[in-house]
Amino acid sequence: MKKVRVEDAVGQTLFHDIARIVIGQVKDTPFRRGQVIREEDIPALLKLGKEHVYVMETGDASLLHEEDVARALYALCDNPSIYGSDVREGKIEAFAAHDGMLSIDVDRLNQINDIGQLTIVTKYTQTAVKKGDKLAGMRCIPLVLDKEEIEAANAIGVGHPLIKVLPFVRKKIGLVTTGSEVASGRIKDAFTPIIEERIQSYGMQIIAHETVTDDTNLIVDAIHKVKKAGADMVFCTGGMSVDPDDLTPGAIARVADKVVTYGLPVLPGSMCCIAYMADGTPLVGWPGGVLFSQPTAFDKLLPRLAADDVITKADCISMGHGGLL
Repeated sequence: MKKVRVEDAVGQTLFHDIARIVIGQVKDTPFRRGQVIREEDIPALLKLGKEHVYVMETGDASLLHEEDVARALYALCDNPSIYGSDVREGKIEAFAAHDGMLSIDVDRLNQINDIGQLTIVTKYTQTAVKKGDKLAGMRCIPLVLDKEEIEAANAIGVGHPLIKVLPFVRKKIGLVTTGSEVASGRIKDAFTPIIEERIQSYGMQIIAHETVTDDTNLIVDAIHKVKKAGADMVFCTGGMSVDPDDLTPGAIARVADKVVTYGLPVLPGSMCCIAYMADGTPLVGWPGGVLFSQPTAFDKLLPRLAADDVITKADCISMGHGGLL
């Protein structure tokens, strides 16, 4: 590229986009890379504060233009669950192709952003997104970039896309409400309406519901009943504290093939129990606190459960950072 006075650029090809910003009124790009500058363009360029522009010339083969860098970075993310914008001002943005949970390979993302002057900027991983939501933007900082940086990014990015939107696939909830006070009718079940409201945006529905007293055997039987009814996820509410008559965690442990955790470094919601049945069905015990405020552990975990993104003990431990909701 070559820097020239605007008055001397007539007939030459612009090497970069030129933006126009009027605060509160307009943000556009009246001059685009590849545009041939005309005599009548000179006043507009000067009005934009451009006394010099950069024009194309035979360049160094070791350098890449910012638009080519953006395309190369998008290629590291590209897959059917996202779609990209046109290149504008050296940047490409990625959007969700469908509803689901945003999944970012954070380790590789950090490695790429550590290379030099190229960037991929994303939303938080493991969050629920809607079709059309903006997920990420990719660009380089300077106008041109050494090819070696993209080669380094390609070496890190090989394997699978950095960004994916996992569809919500677990949508049939079996609900077990525990508590003698609810089973006897002494108090109204307040959990179920709140769960029904909070799961709507995920396309979920409660397909089976059992209400039982504080009895381990009855809770175990109820879990098996809702599972047999076709539930692909089982929620238990009530009896999740440490009082002697709080029996739900013990019942979950009897049914589960693996208990990931009883206790979560998230507030509200620290008394959650996360487990999996032998066929991979999530089995979760929710304490009362997760449903009577928002956001809570319920909101953090629900996208992952719906997308069948298996939760590990290490995942649970890591939630302490930022877990004060």
